[in-house]
Amino acid sequence: MTYRTTDEGVRASIVTDGRTVDLDDVGSIWCRGVKADGFPPEIGAADKRFAEAESERMLTGLYTFAEVVWINHPHRHMRANSKPAQIAIASKVGLDVPATVITNDPDEVRRFIGGSNDKTVYKTLSQSLNTEIGTSLFTSIMTESAVANLDLIGITPGIFQRLVPKAYELRVTVVGSRVFSARIDSQSRPETNVDWRRLPFAVDAVHDLSPDIEASIQALMKEFGLIYGAFDFIVTPDGRHVFLEVNPAGHYMWIESKLGLPITAALADVLSQSC
Repeated sequence: MTYRTTDEGVRASIVTDGRTVDLDDVGSIWCRGVKADGFPPEIGAADKRFAEAESERMLTGLYTFAEVVWINHPHRHMRANSKPAQIAIASKVGLDVPATVITNDPDEVRRFIGGSNDKTVYKTLSQSLNTEIGTSLFTSIMTESAVANLDLIGITPGIFQRLVPKAYELRVTVVGSRVFSARIDSQSRPETNVDWRRLPFAVDAVHDLSPDIEASIQALMKEFGLIYGAFDFIVTPDGRHVFLEVNPAGHYMWIESKLGLPITAALADVLSQSC
């Protein structure tokens, strides 16, 4: 990557896979994340931290130099990827959210658990892309053993929510003004009752959302400035749609492959509009 001053101003270019890309020729960017990576394994830990810091500052220049349509802009992605922010905005735009405490204070969690006879689930604020059993922390019901170890959240804050009864779940993928909703029959197998990611990708049908839920979803997208988002909802036995989260860079091909929803085509449309 190179930034250079010229008589016409400052220019930027990237050389990759034998190609040179001038950012002045780019109209849109599909961005699932920005991270400095690929350093030689033999460099020491201190040198690696320095190289990562320098490279990340180099990369962040793209946010200003690339005057393009970002899907999604990294600053907006970062803001929208915060679980506390998601809960706040979801509530603001009228979506149903579970009773929730996000904290690193064990006493807050104990009060929350003691305030209801309903079960409480624990979630992490971040999630690895690797969902293999043994390598990822899935949503789990708080047991007596977990409550006994609550002091651990003093250094690793967590999300604690009331367990919401489920009829089934939804993955709702939004691309611009288009909304693609898929049903996940998570209650048909004991392994997926609490977290369907334990046996992922088991979508079984296209789902029709009501206009008011779609409107609230689009309002949340607008609040965060997102063009793309992958939403997770619970649908309760009495038909309530309960918001869980939105992933600004969530996977979608598993839905398209199973149900034939034209999500890639919608992305291509949005990406090509600026060109």
